[in-house]
Amino acid sequence: MVSERLPDLSENESPPTEAATPLYQTATMRGGLRQNLVRYRHRVTGGGGWGRFLWQGAVLTALSPLPTVLFSVVRGWAYRAVLGQVGSGCFIEPNVRFLVPRRIFLGRRVMIGEGCFLDANTPEGRIELQDDVWLSRGCYIVAGRAEVVIGPTTYIGHRCLLYGHAGLRIGRDVLLANDVQLICGNHTFARRDIPIRAQPPQGQPIVIEDDVWLGASTIVLGGVTVGRGCVVGAGSVVTHSLPPYSIAYGVPARIVGVRGEESAV
Repeated sequence: MVSERLPDLSENESPPTEAATPLYQTATMRGGLRQNLVRYRHRVTGGGGWGRFLWQGAVLTALSPLPTVLFSVVRGWAYRAVLGQVGSGCFIEPNVRFLVPRRIFLGRRVMIGEGCFLDANTPEGRIELQDDVWLSRGCYIVAGRAEVVIGPTTYIGHRCLLYGHAGLRIGRDVLLANDVQLICGNHTFARRDIPIRAQPPQGQPIVIEDDVWLGASTIVLGGVTVGRGCVVGAGSVVTHSLPPYSIAYGVPARIVGVRGEESAV
């Protein structure tokens, strides 16, 4: 899995540039304490200054651990101060983490379960949960330099991983069962003279169209479109696109039927 790229920063705390990109493409903490603190600040704010870092930290840290239904409602109101958008009626359980929160947008009546981690990752990244999305406990969403968009009235089960570094779009009325993984990113490994983690990452977008059901522990890889109305069996690995209303399962997933036909299984 491709981790975020952490840029080296000069002593004058200038924003990251392409020239400052380190050799290693995955997370690393090199340099002195001051440099790492500045790098961390850029990482969690998306390039903001110390004022933004302290302000978002104060709001999120003060309210995040507070229990009870009351504070789940209060967070939905108070987090408007640091998130890009929070619609009316949102419900945010305790211990939810937001990184680069100004690039995270919540529609109306969004539910975010305890222990979820939403990471826009960069100033270019964007996470959008549209109206009536239900994000169950323990889910992780990361955007990289692309967009992760989850359509209205979609349900995301416990501990799902949405790894959207190359772009991830989920339609409306979608069901993702527990432990589903949507993984856009990948490592290249052609060279043998340098470690794999030092070689450039690559990725392809994933599209999950409307009214799809992905069974528990399903994995969908980059470049795949799961067509409208598809059903994918538990534990499957989807490596190729599926046409609308397909029924598929297996490793790799293969089509075994079509919804609405008598032969479907």
